[in-house]
Amino acid sequence: MYNSPVLFDKSITIVNKFTPRNERRKFVVISDQAGYDQAKSFTSEIEGTVPVECLSINGMEDKEEIKRLILSQKMGTQFYIAAAWNNAVMIFSLGVEAGLSEAEIQTLIIGPKRRYVYCMKCFEVSEVEEEAEIAECDHCKASLEIGPFYSIVREGYIGYPYIPIGKEEVGS
Repeated sequence: MYNSPVLFDKSITIVNKFTPRNERRKFVVISDQAGYDQAKSFTSEIEGTVPVECLSINGMEDKEEIKRLILSQKMGTQFYIAAAWNNAVMIFSLGVEAGLSEAEIQTLIIGPKRRYVYCMKCFEVSEVEEEAEIAECDHCKASLEIGPFYSIVREGYIGYPYIPIGKEEVGS
């Protein structure tokens, strides 16, 4: 069974700086307002090496335009995303939906990343702090130890329920 890639806080597509993939025939740079300066800087750096197409977006209202741009590209195109988390996830998802692989996308997140944990008690997903090792499920209030494994299917790190010391149930 194949699971499409998803963008998560430790995704291999997330970079601190874009790297030109000069073996590619074309670069497409998509940015939002938060990532505009980084995108502009990168396009200046690579000017004249390979053809470049840029798209600056506002957010969800540009979803159809992003989809059209991605679907109009030929094989061998490298995609660069410079955006705040929510826009980056949307652009990344549209790319994967169109058939892009993780190797064809580099993502520069501007601002904080989001991290999610999947509760093994109630089977719901909650947002947690970026470096948290333990958390409380937003849905069932279970204390969760956050495992190291990210589930692409569940779209979160696996959260294992435990009873914290000093919180044992009365009468047990």
